[in-house]
Amino acid sequence: MTTSEVRLSQSSTEMFQNIMEDMRSYNFDSVNFAMLLYGILNASEEKDGGSALENYFCTQEIYPIEIEDSVSMMITDYCAKLQDKYEKEHPEESDSKSGNSESDSSKKKKGKKDSKPKKKDPSPMMSDIKTTWIFKDFEGKEIRIPVNDELTAVYEKLLDIIGNYSVTHLDPLHFTVAMFMVDHKEFKHFCKEIGVNYLEAKKYFRPERILKLGCIPFVLAGFMNTVNDKIDSNKPCEILKRDKEAEQLWNIMLKKNKRNAIIVGEAGVGKTALVEKITYDINKGTCPADFTNFKVISLDVNSLIAGTSYRGDAEERIKDVISFLENNHDVILFIDEVHTILGAGSCFEGEMDLANALKPILARGDTIVIGSTTENEYEKYFKKDAALSRRFEKVEVKEPKSKDVYPMIKNKLQALSDFHGVKITREMVQYAIMIANCFAFEKRNPDKTLDLVDRAMVAAKRSGKKYVDKKSILTNFGIYFKMWKNMSDDSKKEVAFHEAGHYIVGKASGRLISYNWLAVSIMPAEDYLGVTVSEDDDEKVPFCNIDYYIDDIAFDLGGRVAENMFRHSFTSGASADLINANKTAFHVVSKLGMGTEVEILRNQIYLNTADYPMFSEEAMNLVNKEVNKLINKAFDRATQLLEENKDILEAIVEALLEKHIMSESELDKIWKDVVSKRK
Repeated sequence: MTTSEVRLSQSSTEMFQNIMEDMRSYNFDSVNFAMLLYGILNASEEKDGGSALENYFCTQEIYPIEIEDSVSMMITDYCAKLQDKYEKEHPEESDSKSGNSESDSSKKKKGKKDSKPKKKDPSPMMSDIKTTWIFKDFEGKEIRIPVNDELTAVYEKLLDIIGNYSVTHLDPLHFTVAMFMVDHKEFKHFCKEIGVNYLEAKKYFRPERILKLGCIPFVLAGFMNTVNDKIDSNKPCEILKRDKEAEQLWNIMLKKNKRNAIIVGEAGVGKTALVEKITYDINKGTCPADFTNFKVISLDVNSLIAGTSYRGDAEERIKDVISFLENNHDVILFIDEVHTILGAGSCFEGEMDLANALKPILARGDTIVIGSTTENEYEKYFKKDAALSRRFEKVEVKEPKSKDVYPMIKNKLQALSDFHGVKITREMVQYAIMIANCFAFEKRNPDKTLDLVDRAMVAAKRSGKKYVDKKSILTNFGIYFKMWKNMSDDSKKEVAFHEAGHYIVGKASGRLISYNWLAVSIMPAEDYLGVTVSEDDDEKVPFCNIDYYIDDIAFDLGGRVAENMFRHSFTSGASADLINANKTAFHVVSKLGMGTEVEILRNQIYLNTADYPMFSEEAMNLVNKEVNKLINKAFDRATQLLEENKDILEAIVEALLEKHIMSESELDKIWKDVVSKRK
């Protein structure tokens, strides 16, 4: 494809008409780089390259008049140099401009800068023409632009842009990007003159960033991105096992009013991935028909507010966002960390922020907004703004069960394998899931498993392996193995008793049926020496009477009790368990009204509000007394369960000291083997 097959937009047509006038005013027969730059800077419409270029420069606190003056001087200097060269080559044609001790160019340098190039005194036509650009204007008429050789590289870049980005109409923005793709010394000098870092500007105007904006106007390009451009619908969808949540999102967005959703879940469970899944469906054409050809646009609130140090700056940007949403009804706006819109853009109390600016359009149904945040931030910030939260419908994204992690991430595993050139078997993925649960149990799946597999593939590749093995996975936790080697035998055994104690009390109680026991590790990690990993089973509902809560507290105390059986003393390592046990006991007494003996506490709870203050001194004493009774009952229960299963405790401790980390199946096998021997 050539430029003759591509039309200029109306603003580009007008831009070249002005450029040609400037060319004739200088008595040139071709357009040079400086003239093209000046024409782009004066392009009229905000969406086009002129304003795009000027807006960028103005963010560097440079006034538009300074920009125009600098370009004007750039053109003047260029023309003066060329005229001097021409007059030297044609001395017979230069009349005696005697009396002028200084050239026009030097006068201009000493005098006040003009905001626009001025027509020079008549002189012979200066020829610098090398080629001609042939376009069609916006009406389809042929337009020819004579240009000099320094614009040849710009033309070549235009061809690249046309081919790579399927351009059918050339805007001034395309010429702007093409100019930055060429290392032109005059352009670099211009940027330096006005105090702009040329390399940073070039990075900002890179084609893959600017030309993939789709419907996003340039004024919003710094803090908006088109999610559709990141999703390849020709490949299998990488986000699996979220069909239920995706269906819930579609149903919300298909409503007539209040079509907005807020995705709530812990960090790492896949909130953003859910948005990528519906974007994939749009790109693939498998979305509801109402959303065919929709664009999913992400808004970075921090970037939106960044640099708005003056009053009114943030308000202008917020108005631009609102205007964009009101004029584009085929857009779904995605705001990650959506709670940050509260107060965003306001410098003083009572000023308009992004949240308040969005409220009117959120209620009408013309605009669709999806936000995401964590449960804690939703409750702490977002939910407290009733007028905002009622405009959103909540979609909960929970951490997947360990058994569901592999089928959820298998397509992403293939992408990782293709990237690293290293394969991983399903068995090794399951091992990685277990190890991730043990060494990063505070984090959430699927993110923590994917991160571990990614790092394991790097380790395998650097070792020259084609497949990920256990060593490739465990090498990521080498520091913890060093800590293990430096521990005394007594310390290792103590940790083994502690974690085995938790596991046995939890499993033997018979009442904690909603717990699935996944693994036990006695390997030290960043903040703990060992861990017993469990997860809730949503399909099992326990009978939550007082005996259930005693067993729940006993589970927390099981490690402490097992330690006491090993060395007849307690260590400070169980302090976190004591905190959890006391919190549970306090909740049972003060919030559930489930005391064991004190009659007054069996039917009383404490709301802790302004109207219902929590405690009198008498009530505090009663609650503390009841909490102590619950803790003691739970301690006795843990002791009973461990004494009854002392043979299992010792067998698991021995296995843990040998293997360090044991899976659910390995623990179950030991349990069954010991029980069978009893018979």
